[in-house]
Amino acid sequence: MELEQLMSAFAENLGIDGLAVNDGTCSMTIDDIPMEFTESPDGLAVIGAAAIGIPPPEKPDTFNRMLLEANTQLYGTQGIALGISPDSGEIILLGGLPFQGLEMKEFCKALDEFVNKAEEWHETLENFRPAAAEAATRDEEASRLGRFGMTAPGFMSV
Repeated sequence: MELEQLMSAFAENLGIDGLAVNDGTCSMTIDDIPMEFTESPDGLAVIGAAAIGIPPPEKPDTFNRMLLEANTQLYGTQGIALGISPDSGEIILLGGLPFQGLEMKEFCKALDEFVNKAEEWHETLENFRPAAAEAATRDEEASRLGRFGMTAPGFMSV
């Protein structure tokens, strides 16, 4: 089957009207996540890319470590790679799916899994920001208290 037919079936499954494949590329936004599906140069696979969001400025080392661990331990990405776009600085979820010989149902299921993983990582990013900001505030307060010989607020011995 052609990529255009498969993408049309996928769009229909999602309830998206008027989705088109132009020059081997299909763009859409699902749950505020921009996604692009492009036919590989050899025409045998579709490459999916989802822009998850901008990395949080709070606790960048912790966040980057989490991304790298997810890439290394495939359960975090299901074999799909997380990276950073050199152009926009956004976190991108990127994966490929050979579609030659795939039934429409299998193709749609695989793209659904990609979309679900993109939504999961988008939510992880959104939840990371407030948690990291709170942790940074606690770290700063602990550091400030440490300058006075205290490790935490509370009673002192006399």
